[in-house]
Amino acid sequence: MAILLTGPIDNSPVNGVRATQTVSIKIENQSAVNAATILIQGYSLIATRALYVSEQFTILPGAVATRNYFADLNSFEYVITVTGATPEDILVSFWGKNSAGSLVAAHRLVYSELFGSENFNGATGTTGTTGPTGITGSTGITGVTGATGTTGATGDTGATGPTGPTGITGSTGLTGVTGATGTTGATGATGDTGPSGGPEGPTGATGATGATGNTGATGATGLAGATGATGVTGTTGATGATGTVQPNPFDVYVLQGAVGGDGTQANPFGTIQQGVTAVSPTGTVHILGGTYPITANITINKAGITLKGYPSTIILLQAAVIPFTIIGSGVTVDGLTITSDNPYAVEFIQLGGTNHTVINNTIFGPPQAGPSSGWVVNRGLVTQIGNMTGLLVQNNIFYSLRQPAYFNPNTTGEVISNVVYNTRGFVNDQAVMVFSGNSWGSPVNAVDIALLVGTITGPPFDPISALSANNSTATIQDSR
Repeated sequence: MAILLTGPIDNSPVNGVRATQTVSIKIENQSAVNAATILIQGYSLIATRALYVSEQFTILPGAVATRNYFADLNSFEYVITVTGATPEDILVSFWGKNSAGSLVAAHRLVYSELFGSENFNGATGTTGTTGPTGITGSTGITGVTGATGTTGATGDTGATGPTGPTGITGSTGLTGVTGATGTTGATGATGDTGPSGGPEGPTGATGATGATGNTGATGATGLAGATGATGVTGTTGATGATGTVQPNPFDVYVLQGAVGGDGTQANPFGTIQQGVTAVSPTGTVHILGGTYPITANITINKAGITLKGYPSTIILLQAAVIPFTIIGSGVTVDGLTITSDNPYAVEFIQLGGTNHTVINNTIFGPPQAGPSSGWVVNRGLVTQIGNMTGLLVQNNIFYSLRQPAYFNPNTTGEVISNVVYNTRGFVNDQAVMVFSGNSWGSPVNAVDIALLVGTITGPPFDPISALSANNSTATIQDSR
């Protein structure tokens, strides 16, 4: 289960008018197999926290749902509870809208900004008093003991040091001679036996004990043998030099203006180009917060690397060059804000190769006067003709551009859950792109999706009514 919170939103009147009149919640189920149950609860926070919205519904695998609710209140909060599907498969965005239906930027929350988007439990309430202990139930049957894992291999025994030589054993001394036994004294004479029946005669005197013979002298103890000499102790080897922390080519850090860095987080490089040059395939270039002026093209052709933006990371184009040309395979651009100081007739990102991902970015141009048909042709993304397959464009915001993206012939991929306004819409020029869950802000686009001559008929574009319904009632220009 995941619980997502907007937190308290202040909507106090300004000049008697509240900025947000309604809220729009968009939910996408990216799971291919699991449905999810969604509970949306809205609370008024005027004097007390009062529930005024409570709706529960099921969203099927691969489906997108949009819900709109009254929000002309001084303060409110929404809680969105997701059950029945893996939380990572459910994407949610929350939008405030004014009385004209235009988006209120201050009340916009995308999935990564909702509290609890990492699937945590709410705060634990105070512990109640402990009830009386219940009767202990009978002990369940002991489960079968799992099999014992195999014993790991025994490490090698270290070598035994040499034993020192044993000293010589001293000779044993001679045993002394045993002294001679003295002679036994003579036995005294036996007295006469008295007559029968008469008194017993006196016992004869005991003969004298013979003298004890002399004890022989003890022999001298032999000398102890000398102890053998102790072997010499080997010298202790020299202590090796202390190692240093080396830069990790799979995690390279960049901070605008840093000087003399080595790409570690503690000592980052000063330009994005240095980071791209140093990173290994499948690694990440971490672009730390700051404004990065771009006056020359950066080409990326390392398989599987990621350009990862941080909060307040801004890419500022200051010349008529394409900031990023991405070729090769598997490159991801995540979390960047990209704009320019003037409208330039170039795209911000050009894509060729296979399986690239552009996700969670905000791409916009500076304001241009007059109708959009006369604007400089600046674009968020452009694919190379016949050289881009497997492209994913997801959860981005595009605005104040001639087009958010131009998909050239033979491009394939998906365009999912992006927000686009104040442009002339996505252009599909003989590409095969799946559009799903995209939405449109204010000022409205000239069209939302344009299908040019030569684009295929049938899925994924037809029926046109389904394409429009699956993309927030999109305005479709069909020129096929």
